[in-house]
Amino acid sequence: MDKLNIRLKTAASFIKKGSVVADIGCDHAYLPIFLIKNNIASRVIAADINEGPCEKARENIRKNSLSKVIKVIRTDGLKGIDEFSPDTVVICGMGGDLITRIVGNSPYTRESCPMLILQPQTKQSSLREYLLSSGYRIIDEAICEDDRLYEIIVAKYDGIKREWNEVELLLGKRNIENKVPLFDMHITKILNQYMTVVNGKKKAGLDTSYEENIIEELEKLKNDGNRII
Repeated sequence: MDKLNIRLKTAASFIKKGSVVADIGCDHAYLPIFLIKNNIASRVIAADINEGPCEKARENIRKNSLSKVIKVIRTDGLKGIDEFSPDTVVICGMGGDLITRIVGNSPYTRESCPMLILQPQTKQSSLREYLLSSGYRIIDEAICEDDRLYEIIVAKYDGIKREWNEVELLLGKRNIENKVPLFDMHITKILNQYMTVVNGKKKAGLDTSYEENIIEELEKLKNDGNRII
């Protein structure tokens, strides 16, 4: 569909052909319709907590004659999703804290181990830290540019807890390893955020050594291409 934006197309690029997909926070069902029309998913569950988006989704699905392969359900996060046995869960366009809550409250993500394709609007590093410390492996990542930069995190539960350093959490270790497109722009954005914090703390007479160490590591990556792995 023409209305599918770049960030959702980027998320869709990680979905394996023939998957059964649960799209959490389905909005107007643009992603589910795209997945079926492009023969990427075999079935899609479009879920939202609010009735308004669910009804909009049903309307668009009916218009595209896809009611047999896209099921709309009203639910909070992933509650009841096990009934449909999705092997892929997509959660895009929510804050990192909300995505953390949805994943954390769902035994299904740990018992059935679906692929998680996550696009947090905020708190990306906190989401990564939660996933790693809770036994989810971050398999891949991507950065895309729409109206701004967006980050995609692909993860799956294997029960093994991991730790990344602060820069790896901020930038995404897989992004660092892969030197993904827009990587330099991504570093610059994070650098500017930390420089703003340093300037503010200095004006308040506060210690900035922690932030300055992060800035130094980020500048190393930006200037000489060394990888932190």
